[in-house]
Amino acid sequence: MTDAVRLYRWNVEMSGAIYEALGLVEVVLRNAIDRELQKWNLARPAPTGEPPYDSNWIERPASPLWGVLNKRTRRGQVVSTYATARERAIKDSNLRDPSHPRRHHPPDHDDVVAHTTFATWVHLLPHKREADGRVGPGPQRGLWAHALRHAFPYKPDPLVIHHWANRLYLLRNRVAHLEPLVATDVLGYHRSAARLLRAVDPTIGDWYSSISRIPHVLKEDRLPR
Repeated sequence: MTDAVRLYRWNVEMSGAIYEALGLVEVVLRNAIDRELQKWNLARPAPTGEPPYDSNWIERPASPLWGVLNKRTRRGQVVSTYATARERAIKDSNLRDPSHPRRHHPPDHDDVVAHTTFATWVHLLPHKREADGRVGPGPQRGLWAHALRHAFPYKPDPLVIHHWANRLYLLRNRVAHLEPLVATDVLGYHRSAARLLRAVDPTIGDWYSSISRIPHVLKEDRLPR
């Protein structure tokens, strides 16, 4: 086996190990955020004359969440997080095996949340320090203070949470395209995943650390001696 082939096989194996880790992180992250936003949205007062808000925060989000999830393009068009996630959920439902009990099933809240992108979860978090010292932007600051901080009870710093989540999101894009990982601090990313999970629940973080294949693959020889 040539050195190049050996390196490529190692890179494929490490990419697989990282993708497993990122899949677990995304599920835990979205479930924690979804849980808190359901409670937050349900408790928000509706504008006069409109029906009360319910727990379906992604379909009918209260302010300021609506503005975070519905971005305007330069042409003034609104890009809806809900609409795009629902469309993906419908496509996946239609592609299910004919014997699947939920083939062609209309997507419910959980289906739409599951098809919401990793980037959206990162975008919901405060990610900078404003001139007055507070975290921001403003809408994310409010969401953190009144809802999302409860999703991460073991790490009350939103900028640290965003840092971990964002670097894992960026790593996933690299892994998806099988970019070289030989000179990448994969163990550092592994630690970020464990820390983010522990911020949600230390038990989950410890469990992840015990099953992650990243440290094992890292120890494997990449080139013949």
